[in-house]
Amino acid sequence: MPQTPADLTARLKPLQKRVREVGHDAVLVINPVDTRYLTGFVGDDSWTLVPARGTKVVVLSDARFEEQIAREAPHVAAVMRKKSLVDELKTLRDRRKLGRVAVQKGSLTVDRFEAIKKGLGARAVAAWDDGLMTQRAVKDAGEVKLIAKAGKIQQQAFRELRAFIEPGQTEAEVAAFLEYRMRCLGADGVSFPSIVAADANAALPHAIPGRTKLKKNGLVLIDWGAKFNGYCSDMTRVVFLGKGPSARMKEVYRVVLDAQLAGIAACRPGTPLRAVDAAARKVIDDAGYGEHFGHGLGHGIGLDIHEDPRLSHLADEHAVLEPGQVVTVEPGVYLPGVGGVRIEDDVLITARGHRVLTDLPKSFESATI
Repeated sequence: MPQTPADLTARLKPLQKRVREVGHDAVLVINPVDTRYLTGFVGDDSWTLVPARGTKVVVLSDARFEEQIAREAPHVAAVMRKKSLVDELKTLRDRRKLGRVAVQKGSLTVDRFEAIKKGLGARAVAAWDDGLMTQRAVKDAGEVKLIAKAGKIQQQAFRELRAFIEPGQTEAEVAAFLEYRMRCLGADGVSFPSIVAADANAALPHAIPGRTKLKKNGLVLIDWGAKFNGYCSDMTRVVFLGKGPSARMKEVYRVVLDAQLAGIAACRPGTPLRAVDAAARKVIDDAGYGEHFGHGLGHGIGLDIHEDPRLSHLADEHAVLEPGQVVTVEPGVYLPGVGGVRIEDDVLITARGHRVLTDLPKSFESATI
């Protein structure tokens, strides 16, 4: 069996240490994203058993994924089930003489946990917070490169969109073009369903692209992201078609941009998450638009589009930014029945400050087509 790659070993060791500290013999990983993070295997409907000691990680799967596991994770022991996952887990537990098995709490349904307890015995299993969400929040150099590559793909697609977009197109057409170009440029797919919101629809932070047509001199909010080798990027830009928006929306744009720049400037290791949110929120509050900014300032990105940490006034008061985290900074102002502005970039927290991974122009002048 090939040796486990060094980057995956570096991810397994902290998890195994946590397993040993709480006195378990192994942890059962159910979330397929965590399986990918720990093993490199990308499929689903599989479980991963990580022992407290050693390198004999086992993926419990079935014949649909046998060849895929051999390609993507040749270093793991693969068990193709002939019975249920629970039955195979019990056989594996008995063969390896494991005592207490922790089960990943965050991805565990009540029905699934009851089935595992029934199969292994109630005293032999425990629902457990494995700490992987906190661990995954800090990216290694390879992960940062993949996020940055995803960002480059999405930005090139947006540059091409600027030459394509025009009044008369529907929101759905614009979203389709953007997603098609990201695929053509090498993306695995999208990080999330793209948001394309014209005029008053832009007041909906999570608007769904529909049949609304873009208008001359109108506003379009575009929130989109690419995935590259599983890692997500996430950006938002607003474009103005023709002469641009009303004087009020011009003011809103400048306020949001100033707020975003203030939020990015606050991104330094050791800074409380609440303080980063507050730096941007103060700009919007001082301009009189505080009641129209109803969400947090940003979130971590990685294999999932929403990860820790969360830049929010609701964040844990003791939580701070750490080197290696990649966060979005995305303040917004939304005026019901009128429109909205949100500007978003991806920011890496470094040892001494930050580095913005996305660099599409965002001045008011650059937003006008």
